Amino acid sequence: MLTRLKRLFTPQTAAPRAGTLRQPDRRARPLEAAREEDIDTFIQAVRQADAKGHSPWVLRNAQALETLRRALEFTQHRGLWLQREAGAIAHWQGRLLALRHGEGPPLGMVLACRPDDEAAWQLRFFYISQEWKGSGHGTRLLRAVRRSLSGVPIEVRLPLVCTSAIDSLVAAGFTRQHVDAFEVASYAAPAKWDE
Repeated sequence: MLTRLKRLFTPQTAAPRAGTLRQPDRRARPLEAAREEDIDTFIQAVRQADAKGHSPWVLRNAQALETLRRALEFTQHRGLWLQREAGAIAHWQGRLLALRHGEGPPLGMVLACRPDDEAAWQLRFFYISQEWKGSGHGTRLLRAVRRSLSGVPIEVRLPLVCTSAIDSLVAAGFTRQHVDAFEVASYAAPAKWDE
């Protein structure tokens, strides 16, 4: 009898009835700004891509690696990406963003830059950590990028051999624009506005 009374007066977490199941929120949350310690994992991903010839940077020696590190730190602290243009260095807008669960290390990261407020964002490099590959996090990262950079088109160039990255781009709403003579494909996504 006492058990029955407890059941009557204690809030229960009953299973929802058929047809009332809450669907998980499919919208990607915006990414967060990268932390200082995230730069090492970003550089490690760039080095792995460079070993396969898939990196936008050629890291021939320690000096090239240190230059990339300083550029990433500058972007992380100042919001500016140092871009080489016509033999000079231009200061583009830059964002180093991370996808993470809680306080742990990033599941993936992206470097986005653009010359000015009127230009499309360019994804210079993005990656998903090795242990999270193949579980849909690439698509999740790219959808979150579109949400984080809402209201502006996004462009990206990458080698055609990066098939899983291309699959993630397509699933996130990017479309192929063209392929150059070096088998590097250009993809673009239209501006996505906050819902």
